[in-house]
Amino acid sequence: MDKITAIIVDDEPNARKALRGLLAENFQQINILGDCKDVPEAVKTIHKLKPDLVFLDIDMPGYSGFELLDFFDEQQIGFKIIFVTAYSEYSLRAFESSAVDYLLKPVRLEHMERAIKKLNSTRGISENIQYEVLKNNLGSQEKKLVLQTVELIYVLKQDDIIFIQAEGSYTKFFTTTHGVLTITKKLLDFEYLESDGSFFRTHRSYIVNLNHIKKVDKKDYVVMMSNEMQVHLAQDKKNLLLERIIA
Repeated sequence: MDKITAIIVDDEPNARKALRGLLAENFQQINILGDCKDVPEAVKTIHKLKPDLVFLDIDMPGYSGFELLDFFDEQQIGFKIIFVTAYSEYSLRAFESSAVDYLLKPVRLEHMERAIKKLNSTRGISENIQYEVLKNNLGSQEKKLVLQTVELIYVLKQDDIIFIQAEGSYTKFFTTTHGVLTITKKLLDFEYLESDGSFFRTHRSYIVNLNHIKKVDKKDYVVMMSNEMQVHLAQDKKNLLLERIIA
């Protein structure tokens, strides 16, 4: 496996030490080039050492981790970021939607394994695109989602998603703006959307946007969507769905 060069940015010395130890013991492919205590020091280190990856704390004095990319032109961003955060579960949904990876403090081994594996899945997605969507989702009511197909990267408003369908190891997004998008991820990777207010799991193979439901057939257990397509409704989901629609 190719080596990945990285730096750690955190204002807490013990946190930097703990993260370095976890990586050294379990991830020989990660070569830590240096530690930084704040964003200005990280900017200098990135220009000098050009790491592939930055483990970036969010809550730091002076500048937050979110401000790091403000110091770089787009063509200078040749590194990926894994945020290290103590954010709430609500805020973490913003990270998921933007395809920006994160580690929750205190960092656990299985979470680090997940983050390292996901590095390849976001290859080709501009760090700036992910970063802008993340900032938008943390501070706006109009949520967005970064989706990557084999050929293109899309930034969608969540309201433009009509429904989502599982198809083996792939997921299909039926949208108002881009037709059908096939994503090389499983439906379970998008289950977090169910906690975002307008999305509901009607069946093991479908997540629908409640705002795009036209009618519910309680007898045949199907849901008609705004694009005139029908999705399956599991029997044990019928009453829950009706409660969500009527509420």
